[in-house]
Amino acid sequence: MAAKKRPSATTEAATSKPDSEKVKPESPTTEPPIRSAKFVTILKFSLVFSVPYLYLIFFYYRIDYELKKSILISALVSIIGFLTTVRMIPVASKYVLRRNLFGYDINKKGTPDGSIKV
Repeated sequence: MAAKKRPSATTEAATSKPDSEKVKPESPTTEPPIRSAKFVTILKFSLVFSVPYLYLIFFYYRIDYELKKSILISALVSIIGFLTTVRMIPVASKYVLRRNLFGYDINKKGTPDGSIKV
């Protein structure tokens, strides 16, 4: 078995590129800014719709205590879910934009319909 010869140092120096032509490190990509949620607007709309709802439940209709309690728990869970969703949208949108998935139906990835922008 023959041993491989190393190329001579003179050929390496002749084939190497000057420093100015070497690959420069890429500048960090600037991500588009993502607007934060408008909490004041959300609060205004929630008050406009919840005040009449609460008035009807507590004062206008005669509803049993257990039913009122169940309705209020359901409303509280809905509000918490909504606020969690509003909080998570910027996080998910950063991920989607970084992975270049924005506008595509990711449930159809690998099919012809998955490459069509929605």
